[in-house]
Amino acid sequence: MASKRTEAGLCLLALLVFRVPTGFTGKARAVVTDVDGTLMDSQHRLPAAHLAALRSLMRRNVPVVLATGKHRGPWTQRLIQEVVDHDIQAASPWTLNAPGVFVQGLRVCDASGEVVAARTLAPELLRRCARLAEREAWTLLSYTDADTIASNRPDPETAKIDALGEPPVEVASCEGAKVHKLLFLGRPADEQAIRKAVEAEVGEEASITVAIAGMVEVLPKNSSKADGVRQALEILGIQPREVLALGDGENDVEMMEFIRGAGGLTAAVANARPQLRRAAEFEVPSCDEDSSSLERSPDGLPMEESGI
Repeated sequence: MASKRTEAGLCLLALLVFRVPTGFTGKARAVVTDVDGTLMDSQHRLPAAHLAALRSLMRRNVPVVLATGKHRGPWTQRLIQEVVDHDIQAASPWTLNAPGVFVQGLRVCDASGEVVAARTLAPELLRRCARLAEREAWTLLSYTDADTIASNRPDPETAKIDALGEPPVEVASCEGAKVHKLLFLGRPADEQAIRKAVEAEVGEEASITVAIAGMVEVLPKNSSKADGVRQALEILGIQPREVLALGDGENDVEMMEFIRGAGGLTAAVANARPQLRRAAEFEVPSCDEDSSSLERSPDGLPMEESGI
């Protein structure tokens, strides 16, 4: 079913704070949201309307699960510092008020920030991808289980990763390290060529996804954000049909299919990849668009009078 656009001017998290679309018969007891390109704008900033939405949700004790392809890093502290105030406290340095899903679902924390589930790539797969990167003179980033990112060579393009608030990228060997995922760091124009070569190398032994154009990621076989979200919801004791999920990237597709297939609510931002827009039931404007209409709900009710 194709996505359908909600009311004009209704920005992303308005769905959470104000109301769910007509036809959704359940009650959204939790929110699962991607971060960059969804919760954050294209400059990796939290829009004022989204800040207000997060605070409203947390004041009402609605769990907000951050589901991202990124590692735990400085971005989480910055987000938390923006959200907390005199009557809102974060559950940990890595989470708002719910479990967190990181590194494409390969690293899951409970609300206290303790890692409760993790998956890593097989060492032989790491070696093969490293040889491919060396042969093609490509930059390869390794996301380790120590919350670090190692690069196989110096590359000024890693500044794009730093801009996301990830842990600082360091040139280092990953010999003997446990690695959640690999990221081939390329330009958008090179994405298809890189993906084709990587798929030929790993075959059916790994999953491939893209969160940011040009950056091709290698994950353990049959893994995705959906796995981490499923674990987070189990911790919360909430069914996927009771969830509102939001995203923008190819790496959000399985998460959307999981929630939508269970009867939950799914929305893609207007800047989403085509695959994600097809997977989500609803579409909302990107958070770079005007969000002045968020001061009041589509029903005309002040924010505090509207319910989920």
